Amino acid sequence: MVVVVMLLVLLTGCQGPEQQLRQAAAQSAREAASEVGTTRLAVEQLRSRRLWSQSAEQIVKDAEQGVEKAASSFSAQQPATGASTSLYEQVTKALDDAQTAVTAVRIALGNNDLAAAERQLDQLRAASRDLQSIEEVAS
Repeated sequence: MVVVVMLLVLLTGCQGPEQQLRQAAAQSAREAASEVGTTRLAVEQLRSRRLWSQSAEQIVKDAEQGVEKAASSFSAQQPATGASTSLYEQVTKALDDAQTAVTAVRIALGNNDLAAAERQLDQLRAASRDLQSIEEVAS
């Protein structure tokens, strides 16, 4: 993530496509971080018996679609320089990691395997931290 922060700082003064890429990175990171947080909260609430499994499954399915939408939106960007290509790759990796963790939770809940969903909590937290770092620096 340090590389992402440094790349975003380098791109801060740029205009045009570089600025658009930074804005897209911040927007996609913000959207994906929200969905990752929703997924984490659903697992925690299900574990505490404050949420029914069917509701948790639907919440996570919706969150998965939200992460997919954010990732798809960002993947349409066209990096124009070496620095923006590196940023693009870092943001894409963070979005992929988030998508992988949310999908793993959806699959676990679909198999009625709360323990497997709980094992994804650390990955969800890590994905959330990475996405929030991107959003803060890119904004």
